[in-house]
Amino acid sequence: MKLEVFVFYQEWKKAIDLVRKAGNVRLFLSSFFGAVRYTFFEALTYVRAAQSASGWKRRQMKKCALQTIQLIRGWAKNGNVNVVHYLFILEAELAVLDGKNKEAK
Repeated sequence: MKLEVFVFYQEWKKAIDLVRKAGNVRLFLSSFFGAVRYTFFEALTYVRAAQSASGWKRRQMKKCALQTIQLIRGWAKNGNVNVVHYLFILEAELAVLDGKNKEAK
């Protein structure tokens, strides 16, 4: 997936443009693993975009990130242990976004 490559090379502008343009592709992914992985990268992209934005754009990106993270939280709560490590990473990134660097460690 292009999104994974953009995230790997920390091309956040290209990644957020791709996520925005693609919309909800989880409906079209053939496997649950693919949908989970895409959801993680989508949330990570929104969080990183929010970190570099300011004002209403920052709030908008954070809101989109929280909605996507809520999906992963639901999967973890329902017993999918394979997403717990994704959740830890995203919660640490959210802590950095909120200026709580000690919680992110």
